[in-house]
Amino acid sequence: MTKVRKISPARIRKITGGKDPARLIEAFMVRRGFDPEECLQQRTSDLAQWLVPLSEEEDLEITLEGLNRPPETTLYMGVNVVSVPLRNSQQVLFAALSVADTLIGAKLSLVNYDIVLSITSYTGNMRVDDIDYFYELITRQKSVVLDAINEDVNSV
Repeated sequence: MTKVRKISPARIRKITGGKDPARLIEAFMVRRGFDPEECLQQRTSDLAQWLVPLSEEEDLEITLEGLNRPPETTLYMGVNVVSVPLRNSQQVLFAALSVADTLIGAKLSLVNYDIVLSITSYTGNMRVDDIDYFYELITRQKSVVLDAINEDVNSV
C-alpha cells in the first residue's frame, strides 16, 4: 500500500509563465538603438504606449493593450502615411484602397484624417525577432505605399 503524503497549502505556490510583453518591446527598442524610457508616452495597468522616432517628422506608435490579461495582450504598431485632404479625399481614399491589397502582413486604415499603415498581433509566444520583423514590414512598406498613393492620385 502506498502512503499518501498530504501537502500543506503553504507549500503550494503559483508559478507564472510566459514573457512580459512590455519587456519584449523594451528589448526590441534597445536592439534598434532607441531608449524605451524616452519613448514611453503612457503606462497604466492595462496599456503601454511608446512613440519611436523614425525621422524628425514621423513616429512609429507601439501600443500594448490588455496587459492585465496576458493571454489577450495585443501589440499594435502603426505609422501615419498621409493625411487625407478635404479637396481630393475621394481620390486619396480610392488610391489607398487600391494599394491596401498589395500589402504584406500589414493593413491600411483611416484614423481621423490620416491613412495609417499598421500591424496588430497577439503577444502570446511572441519573441523580440517577431517584433523586429513587424518593424521591418512597416518601415519598408511605408514609402512604397506613399509613392503608390501619390502616383495613383496624380494620374487622375
